[in-house]
Amino acid sequence: MLPQEPDRKEFDILKSMRIDGTALADEILTDLFQTVSELKETGITPKIAVILVGDDPGSISYIKQKKKAAERIGAILTLEHLPHTITPDILSSTIAHYNNDPEVHGLIVQRPIPIVGATDILNTISPAKDVDGFVPHSPHEIPVARGVITILEYIHDKLIHEQLTRGQFKVWLNSQTITVVGHGETAGKPISDMLIKYNCHISVVTSKNSEEEKDEVYRHSSVIISCVGKQNILTRKNIPHGVILISVGLIRGPDGKLHGDYEIEDAVKTASFYTPTPGGVGPVNVACLMQNLLDATTLTISK
Repeated sequence: MLPQEPDRKEFDILKSMRIDGTALADEILTDLFQTVSELKETGITPKIAVILVGDDPGSISYIKQKKKAAERIGAILTLEHLPHTITPDILSSTIAHYNNDPEVHGLIVQRPIPIVGATDILNTISPAKDVDGFVPHSPHEIPVARGVITILEYIHDKLIHEQLTRGQFKVWLNSQTITVVGHGETAGKPISDMLIKYNCHISVVTSKNSEEEKDEVYRHSSVIISCVGKQNILTRKNIPHGVILISVGLIRGPDGKLHGDYEIEDAVKTASFYTPTPGGVGPVNVACLMQNLLDATTLTISK
């Protein structure tokens, strides 16, 4: 049975608020820069190695963002660019090389990977260096999930400032009716898993649900986190008034521009808070990855 529709009255006095992910990420990176500066005084510079297989344009663009963030905090990012024709053995040996390099603190194999059986190969990444958080027993949270929580914390603080809510963040978060759209391994599932750890009430909507089922779930949601990567997954028709709207999904449209799972024009008309695309979840995701790099560096030097 679905819960009752959330009370929207508290949102009526708020104008729709755009969440500036770039500014939020900059705050995180500023703090990390100070930490890296202190590490450098001890002779340690955090270093992350990224392995790219093939020439996926999205991956290349994302790695550029990671490199820019690494430089912003004073860390080093090194790129190992391998052709899509490489064998699994070569990828495995490349991972082993960085696993055994004491100067490398974080290691990523950029997804998607055009190699059959890549998951088993990825699981050979040293858990301590797995700053993406996908390897079993990795001590690091998956950055996109941590990024969504960071954005929700920011929204909670804004609501407290407007005197619309009281209590700690976890209490507030547990009071929300949250819907995650999509259950992919790199976004929807880890975000759902993170929210479950926070004891949140969540619903998951996938392509297996009918449009009527989706609309019914959306109608009862106070927070919708969309992780599909397809335009117009959410429209003005099915975005409830006053909802908190977060688009993790990202796609380059026919116009050549980056789009989220909803259009900004629709979000502005209906949501209380929303993330734009670009400049929403993406920068915060990368900043959380850099936080993982700092954590991995600390783990490495403490051994």
